[in-house]
Amino acid sequence: MSETWEQRVEAYWDTSAGKSAEQLREELGELLQGRDPADPRVLFEMASLHDFLGEEEQAVLPYQQALQAGLGGQKQEEALIQLASTLRNLGKPGQSVALLEQIPSSSLLHADAQGFLALALLDAGRSTEALRIAITALAPHARLYGRALAAYAQDLDVPGAAQR
Repeated sequence: MSETWEQRVEAYWDTSAGKSAEQLREELGELLQGRDPADPRVLFEMASLHDFLGEEEQAVLPYQQALQAGLGGQKQEEALIQLASTLRNLGKPGQSVALLEQIPSSSLLHADAQGFLALALLDAGRSTEALRIAITALAPHARLYGRALAAYAQDLDVPGAAQR
């Protein structure tokens, strides 16, 4: 049974650690060979490589183009999260927040998005909101005090709530 393109892309990312930028570019070039350069997945993979290599400035446009070209499903949410993280790293936390707020609570990546949202809110000077998001995301995973954590998270900016 032959590997699908999707499986080859996953294998590429699974084995990317420790490879040189040159090798990664060459391998991705081979994977993308023959595909339409305007294909949303091609744009997404190119943006992801720029991000992976720490080339945030070069990642922004292909992420935006992938989203505008109709990247769908979970890859759309991955692109939103990755673009938001990139924009935050480039000193644009407000744009990051706007993107991350698009990830619905029903998404499998909602918790991931909430972590990045907390970071972006903190960078945007909205520390109370950042802490609320982070604690709310953590609460369902707490062993004994999840309900209390969730309640305190909602009361963070209510005067006198901490004294209860």
